[in-house]
Amino acid sequence: MKIKIVVGVLFFYLSSWALNFSIAPTGFELDLDKVNVEEVYLMNNTATPLRIETYLEEARGYEGRNLNEEIVVFPRKVSIRPGGRQIIRFKVKNSEKKSGRYKSLIVFREIPSQIKKEKKLGRGSDFGTNLDFVTEIAIGVVGEKRGEIE
Repeated sequence: MKIKIVVGVLFFYLSSWALNFSIAPTGFELDLDKVNVEEVYLMNNTATPLRIETYLEEARGYEGRNLNEEIVVFPRKVSIRPGGRQIIRFKVKNSEKKSGRYKSLIVFREIPSQIKKEKKLGRGSDFGTNLDFVTEIAIGVVGEKRGEIE
């Protein structure tokens, strides 16, 4: 039993540092009958500065029932120092949508400084290529609009 716990904790610890940045919290459930302002924390897990951009996407299964027009994210682009964290806020405006459930994704995407680099290995005729992975994480924003009470 103790081995399972140790392996689970180790897996969680390593998987959280495998990505270049982490996000907390990873989802939101909101009441669309009022204006909501929420915060997302971005943490840089690397030893180099990161630049991250945010944008909105339509969630699968919610085509035509998204919150993209009601969500305002600020700031759209941030720089995070190594080991640092940054707060991103978003506002979900009160909408005139029909009652029901709506969902959008806020996507956080790393802006790479260079994706492909040339590197001299020896005599000038040998070249190597480094590939940098670009981290992209999406979190769900689910909103529920209640019907009118008569």
